[in-house]
Amino acid sequence: MLGLLAMTDEGEKNAWLESDGGERISLHGICTFGRVQGNTVVLPTPKVSRRHAMIHEQDKEFWLVDLGSTNGIAVNEDRVTHPVRLRDNDRIRMPDNLWKFKLLVKDAPTPKPRRAPPLKQNRLTVADVRLAKCWLLLADLQGFTQMSQQVDADSLAPMVGSWIADCQTILLKHRGVLAKFLGDGFMAYWSDRDESPGAIACACRDFEALQMAAPPFRVIVHFGVISFGGHSPDASHTMIGPELNFAFRLEKVAARLDLPWIFSDTAAVRLQEHLSLVNCGAQKVPDFAPERACFTLKAKVK
Repeated sequence: MLGLLAMTDEGEKNAWLESDGGERISLHGICTFGRVQGNTVVLPTPKVSRRHAMIHEQDKEFWLVDLGSTNGIAVNEDRVTHPVRLRDNDRIRMPDNLWKFKLLVKDAPTPKPRRAPPLKQNRLTVADVRLAKCWLLLADLQGFTQMSQQVDADSLAPMVGSWIADCQTILLKHRGVLAKFLGDGFMAYWSDRDESPGAIACACRDFEALQMAAPPFRVIVHFGVISFGGHSPDASHTMIGPELNFAFRLEKVAARLDLPWIFSDTAAVRLQEHLSLVNCGAQKVPDFAPERACFTLKAKVK
């Protein structure tokens, strides 16, 4: 018997998966699929990996992610090789399991691409906005377009999926929140607490170690005041504001300098006691003036 979730009133108003037999899985926040206990949905079949996939809610959208599974996932019979935004009536196939994704919306949605543009802000207007100091971490696979042309889907999917799963493990370990998937990367954040600089530094060391074993990826770290829209503190809300824009623009600086790490000046001043950082000098950040000092990771602190 599958470990299916009972439908709730909230789930019925938003999104769910429905099997051909009429069984439903309510979707809200983060829903994980796998062979072992601890997953939101347990699929006890040998072809399903221990941690197979997840569906992640963000800004009222639902994204399907392969977590490095052996036998993969398909949406409308196409192999999933990167995070994919689900649309109403999409058919999702996992080993020995087939569902239809259902999404109820009040208004007709504006057509959007399956993949989000790499590291660009979702500009939404929200009625309920609150300001909070927080840490932002952006991670982006380098050369993914070229990689996807050189590596077949059966090899690319577990490679990218394993990277996402390892990144998620690091975030959970250090109490970071995975907020959004963005093209071939993601955005995470930490609320500003007394212990945050130490947690961020430890997460950076773990990401640095992962860079030695994973496909090449770049990391951006920034600290600032962010506008949060929505009523819940989970990953389903909206984040907006100039500080968020600034963090995204720092990715351009990292690409221009060909560096795997870029820390903003506001992040660096809070991390200087925890990490060894080197000053890259004043840099022009696209759409922002004047130039700002940027830093990169030099070495781990013993």
